[in-house]
Amino acid sequence: MATPPDLEERLTAFRVRMEGEEKSRCTVRQYLFFARHFLDFVGKSPSEVTAADVERYREHLVLEKRYSKNSVYLALRAVAYFLRSCGVRTMEEVEVPRRTAKLPNYLTEEETHLLLEAGAKDVRLEAVLRLLSYGGLRVGELCRLELDDVDLDHLTVRVRRGKGDKDRMIVIDESTADALRSWTAAKPTYVPGHAAEWGTPLPHSDPNSLFSLGTETVERMVKRAAVDAGIHRRVTPHTLRHTLATTLLRRGLDIRFIQKQLGHASVATTEIYTHVDTQALQEAYRHAKPRY
Repeated sequence: MATPPDLEERLTAFRVRMEGEEKSRCTVRQYLFFARHFLDFVGKSPSEVTAADVERYREHLVLEKRYSKNSVYLALRAVAYFLRSCGVRTMEEVEVPRRTAKLPNYLTEEETHLLLEAGAKDVRLEAVLRLLSYGGLRVGELCRLELDDVDLDHLTVRVRRGKGDKDRMIVIDESTADALRSWTAAKPTYVPGHAAEWGTPLPHSDPNSLFSLGTETVERMVKRAAVDAGIHRRVTPHTLRHTLATTLLRRGLDIRFIQKQLGHASVATTEIYTHVDTQALQEAYRHAKPRY
């Protein structure tokens, strides 16, 4: 099919919008790929796209490309987001398939301890790792934090513009507060210890920003710290978010409080962690099993 004449212009605007919303590098790359793939397939400008075009695209992914259910879900989610960004409401008429639930990747408490030890050699890295591990923030939320968002006396952090553009208040522990005190004291004269590996602060660094870091830099920092800690699997900021939720649940915290800390709109999202912790299930079963 013919390539829409305004394809590159539309995709550039889409990329700029996603970057402005501080979506992860992976999300930007995937959504751009599927938006381009969809427009190439239908050969139309977004304003001309119909629900029938989207249905044909889904059939193409399933029958010809042999995409898995999760890949089809991701593709249609990307297309829906792209069309909405263009002011097109076509996707409201299309039923998007459900995504297969995947168990989240998380660290053990021992691995998390090693990770934090590895981060203790750099004041900024330690503050970032502790805030992710004890606060459960999304990486974009952490990058948007400002100095005024942190109340170290009351051990709280205001998270602005979380998922769904909602603000929330989270709690942190004293060790995280100590790491943040050290960081804010060192921030005015700080020189990155691993600049070549982690990247430097954003060129438009805001003096009111807590870290002045982009999502890609934080991802590299976490990855590097995991390697230094001897953890031989992929570790991302989201891994630490999953780790906090799993650990809190294992230690008996009510799932509704975990929901508030993570900023889930529904407790149903948080409930996935009840399927993760087999160790807690085994312990509960040993205490509660019948004595026939």
